[in-house]
Amino acid sequence: MVWSEIQFVGPFQAPAPFGMSASGAHYRSDNEQKEDPVSDPMSSSERRQLQALEREHARLLAEQERLQGQLASRAAYLGSHLQPPGEIARQFEEAADADPVDRAQNLNEAAGYWAMAGELERARRMHLAAIADGGEVAGDARVWYAEFLLEFGDAQAGRALLDTVLAEGPDDFGIYESVAETFEAIDAPDEALHWFDAGLARLRLTAPDQEFELYRLAIGRSRIRESLGLPEDSDDRWAEQQREGWVERLTLDGRSAQTHSVATAVFYFPEPEFDAALRRWPQLREQYDSHEEHRESVEKRLRAMDSGHDTRVSPATVDGLAEYAAAGDGDPAQSKTRAAYAAELSRLGMDIDWPPGRNEPCWCGSSRKYKKCCGRPN
Repeated sequence: MVWSEIQFVGPFQAPAPFGMSASGAHYRSDNEQKEDPVSDPMSSSERRQLQALEREHARLLAEQERLQGQLASRAAYLGSHLQPPGEIARQFEEAADADPVDRAQNLNEAAGYWAMAGELERARRMHLAAIADGGEVAGDARVWYAEFLLEFGDAQAGRALLDTVLAEGPDDFGIYESVAETFEAIDAPDEALHWFDAGLARLRLTAPDQEFELYRLAIGRSRIRESLGLPEDSDDRWAEQQREGWVERLTLDGRSAQTHSVATAVFYFPEPEFDAALRRWPQLREQYDSHEEHRESVEKRLRAMDSGHDTRVSPATVDGLAEYAAAGDGDPAQSKTRAAYAAELSRLGMDIDWPPGRNEPCWCGSSRKYKKCCGRPN
């Protein structure tokens, strides 16, 4: 029973409230003489609890602000992957009109995105315009048009154009790799193997010191031969030896890589974060001269580990890395700290699959198709 539930009748008088006499005069106990319940109603223990809650509230507000910053950075990074391909194609067309020097390259890029958007006739016109322009195009404008024909149009004409290019004996390993992977994608493994073989032979003749490029062609060749059920040969064994060597050299924390099937996350700074990282930790300049060099290093690690591993990219923020390093008394400038943070981001689901499809946006956030960006480094 509570007092509010009682109705008093007649001369009966309710008991005086605690701390007050029946006549209404206040009285105090010995303990209450020390702390005025009106001016300071809380006890010392209650006050300490309140202060602890206020500190926790401030900490949570700071954590919320940090997470909002990371979310904004992540959203900006993912935004480039979410742009409609038609919108990106128009941007490249506008760039082609504005810059005569890079007109052919931009027309070629526009063609690829129009194909992604399903605008195949417009893509064909852009490819032909890039070839007619005569300007420099990474990987040869004719090759990109031939691959377009193989995937979307006249396969016979595409093969004929590629035969012409192959007869010229190009020195760019990327042409051989790109064409081989295109044939692989359209389920033509024999032709894919032919281009891998041709590229490997050409590169050994003209540039035998390009170890990683030779490795890429050899490992692609080995993959196709395995799919065809062909017995292992000396080049296959060489490719596997090279793979193990590259994995060990490029493992982020410097330790020997293991070859069992595990998930591998590679640390990556998107370009805005990379610039901020160099300002915050100038010693990183000793490892990377530019963001382009950083991207190429990440792609090398990914390709070296792309055998028996679930390989992923962990885009990182400067603030996130700094907080992670501080919590574990690590040094953000050390590769082992960044590798551990990449693993943590992957554990939290803040990573992306690698490799993307050849016609999908590149993992680096450039908005370019993977096969024309990090999938085919110059």
